Amino acid sequence: MEKFKKIWDPLDKIIFGIVRYVCVIMLAVLVAVVFYIFLGRYVLHNSPMWGEPLSLFLLTWMSILGSSLVLRTNEHLKVTMFDSKMSKGQIVATDILATVCILAFAIFMIVYGSRLMTQARNNTMAGLNIRYKWMYLSMPVTGVLYLFALITQWMRRGEENSK
Repeated sequence: MEKFKKIWDPLDKIIFGIVRYVCVIMLAVLVAVVFYIFLGRYVLHNSPMWGEPLSLFLLTWMSILGSSLVLRTNEHLKVTMFDSKMSKGQIVATDILATVCILAFAIFMIVYGSRLMTQARNNTMAGLNIRYKWMYLSMPVTGVLYLFALITQWMRRGEENSK
């Protein structure tokens, strides 16, 4: 386990560091594009044709890539109001159930995202001339990142339990 941890920790920092910077860049570009759309529509009275498809593309990638970042650190939304009424065993059982659901969802995203990419490989986004498969690529990529994030969660839980 220690050998895997020594390999995994630097790899995890590199992968999710890149994801974090990509999300920051996409957010900055998204804000600039939406501002330009607003400016074009209401000030210049000439909205760019490529603006809305590009903002959709960026928002799709940024939102689901960003979800892998919060999953990695276990900061995603949870209902914790019942935790004070549950026993330690019940809390562990709900954590296991949540992890299994996330694992199933990651596999779903990989499998069906790949199928969606295949189905949309010839369709292009109006105004951008980018194939939809590039937008749908975000699903299998994020599914793999979810698997990586779950590995990181398990490694951290192992550290906490060993203390």
